Amino acid sequence: MSQLHADVPFFDRTLLRALRYAVPPADRDDWLRAWHSEIWHLNHHRARRTRPATTLAAGLIRDAVWLRTESWKRALDGTATLCVAVLASLCVAFAIVGLLLTGSYQEFVFQFGAQYRRFLIESVLVVFVTSATTFRRHVHPASPNLPRLRRTVFFALKSGLILQLAFLASADLCQPLHAAFPLLGDILQTFVAVVLSITGLRWAFHDQEARCKHCLLALQSPARIGRPSHNLLEWNGTVQVCRDGHGRLSLPEMETSWCSYPQWVDRPADSPQPA
Repeated sequence: MSQLHADVPFFDRTLLRALRYAVPPADRDDWLRAWHSEIWHLNHHRARRTRPATTLAAGLIRDAVWLRTESWKRALDGTATLCVAVLASLCVAFAIVGLLLTGSYQEFVFQFGAQYRRFLIESVLVVFVTSATTFRRHVHPASPNLPRLRRTVFFALKSGLILQLAFLASADLCQPLHAAFPLLGDILQTFVAVVLSITGLRWAFHDQEARCKHCLLALQSPARIGRPSHNLLEWNGTVQVCRDGHGRLSLPEMETSWCSYPQWVDRPADSPQPA
């Protein structure tokens, strides 16, 4: 780790030592050397006669925080964890809105509880209809039990959060109508909840198929393969790959009798991992 020069002021040295732990380990030494040189230059070259009043503390803190948040963004981008966390956060946000609309926790439980029991019955029908009408076409080789179990748990958790989100959003939207027009509010809420549930579950099926079959990362780097003029003569479409190198998903541009569905292809075991 870079050593701090003794001529760097005590406050700046203390700030650098404290903030270096907020910087990702891979960037820590470069960050420390860069800010060490900036502070040294500020204090010894810009004003040799008088000590400058300018401080780099604000920029130093912002830079350290940005590096840490950027590392989190790169690590979580496209992951199943981020998807579940976003859906859960939206559920919490809509629950807070419903609590504010009803005025108290007891009233929130009383009003939303009765509506939620009705929604549970509706959700069973919505899940059945959506599962029966959604055409899942992606074919991939059999995977080990652990990835298969992980995919099933992730899909079940994602679908459950989508249903909760659909109910909370519809209840919040129709809450002002319940006091003046109870029947109209119930009918409108049922309609909105069903529409949101079907839309959300269809997205869940599409999102599930557009993820790596091993690590559940969202597939990236779409690339066009083939020429559109040869649709009937050779394969033509888009290929997406897992950034961790587990495989690729081939999406045909046009369905034909010999290639009517997207296909997942695992990376050969003896092929090198991507850099």
